[in-house]
Amino acid sequence: MKTLLYFTLTLCALAFGACRSNAVETNVATSQTDSNQSFTTTERGFERISSNVELPKNITLSDAPEDVALNDKIAQIVDKSEFRNARWGVFVVSLNDARVLAAQDAQKLFNPASIQKLLTTAVALDKLGAEYRWRTSVVATKAIDANGTLNGDLIIYGRGAPDFDSKQLAELAKQLKDKGLRKVTGDIIGDESYFNADALGNGWIWNEAQWYYGAEPSALTFNNNEITISVVPDEKDSTTVKVIPELDFVKVVNKSAILQPNQPESVGIKRGIENNEFYVWGSVSRKGFGARVALSHPSIWAASELKKTLEKNGVTISGATKSADWKSDDKTDIATATELASVESKPLSEIVKLTNKRSVNLYAELMLRTLGRNFGAEAPDVDAKITATRGDDNAGASVISKWLKDKGVSVDDTIIYDGSGLSRLDFISPETFGRFLIAALKTKHSDTFKDSLPIAATDGTLGGRLSKHKGKIIAKTGSETYVNSLAGYAENKNGEIVAFAIFCNNETRKGDAVRTIDEIASAIAEFPVSSDTDKNQR
Repeated sequence: MKTLLYFTLTLCALAFGACRSNAVETNVATSQTDSNQSFTTTERGFERISSNVELPKNITLSDAPEDVALNDKIAQIVDKSEFRNARWGVFVVSLNDARVLAAQDAQKLFNPASIQKLLTTAVALDKLGAEYRWRTSVVATKAIDANGTLNGDLIIYGRGAPDFDSKQLAELAKQLKDKGLRKVTGDIIGDESYFNADALGNGWIWNEAQWYYGAEPSALTFNNNEITISVVPDEKDSTTVKVIPELDFVKVVNKSAILQPNQPESVGIKRGIENNEFYVWGSVSRKGFGARVALSHPSIWAASELKKTLEKNGVTISGATKSADWKSDDKTDIATATELASVESKPLSEIVKLTNKRSVNLYAELMLRTLGRNFGAEAPDVDAKITATRGDDNAGASVISKWLKDKGVSVDDTIIYDGSGLSRLDFISPETFGRFLIAALKTKHSDTFKDSLPIAATDGTLGGRLSKHKGKIIAKTGSETYVNSLAGYAENKNGEIVAFAIFCNNETRKGDAVRTIDEIASAIAEFPVSSDTDKNQR
């Protein structure tokens, strides 16, 4: 996305599509079984799918006539003249016998976009376990006295829970009230210092940070760190900007106006890089306009909400609301603090499913930082100086890289900078991604990983795609400006399961690229085996 000082409505719409989709999830049942393959296709996708195949270090394309035909078919699709400026990479491998069915620039490096989330979620499941939960606490450095007074600050301390929200915060407030809290003489502090990491991911475009899909991966994430800015016409033939929900610390300067006849609708929204001041301008139709935007330092939101909730329950708060991060001098020493209340997140298995079905960047980034915080010491950098100063995000990237190498996956210069694929510095080859898809099926929580993938024409970001192959393809989509991708598993007409990865970089016509990717995926799913004899030999 071009770096601009301001966004028009057109650019806003482009930005909203990057690396995330809000496809409506549905559950449509199908059923398919095959005696030669360990899987069942149901409303959840491939009920069981596994593979014990091993790819050699140096791969060769299958020379079976039907395999050659598939590779040629994909080459014909890729070589369309309208895509002469784009870079395409494809890799398709059988899970029956490790035949490489297709390879187009399979060892070249590509930016993966959101299929990067598959690496992050698979490693998180393998390292943390499907039942892992994040804990959010309210702590204090002093005890509540006999009169119910806390003579000091009350701190809400996050550890990276992706789903911490108003409902869980209300539970924390209830626990505090039940403990007899009646008064706090100090401040309410939202502490996000658990992660030693920057607010923006490495290689993110700075002006994407204001949109919901670029929300800060704060250790004290709250309500997805996003709000809605709504611009509506009022009775005076001008406009009013509403912040949903209303937040005292969010400031809006409204310079928008009602759309005049023969004037195109064009609305711009700009947020400061490290504050929560929004500037709105442009022309708005009488239907109004709304946009989902991200907050800077969302920990202040959690602190403000806790203060309001406690006050509604009769607790007196003498101080203000503040936030603290890893750079703050007054960040909490959690080792010496006393926990007064706590809640836990949903299990990782559920978070992974949401992450991959809906392509939620924020959740993937929180997993990355959690991996770095917990396992970074196991994955030191070659340069000890870098290891000593890197943040939890960089450490998490090293954990994923080490996992790939330990599983024998990395065969090229794979470069990982973030967990979601929003970074323009991530690079991986189609072949490496195919090897990863095989390795992921050999992990303890492979079923959980597989169940998290969108199902063709059924749910998630594939809900409206590949209708001819409903339930026959489970795959993660990837989309950001000039990048599209698709990676996962497909069942062909003869029941053979294949892993595939499709990359398109430097394509300026996003819709055309997606249609072509789906055409390639369809060719893979429609791939026939030439004879029953060949099939039985596999």
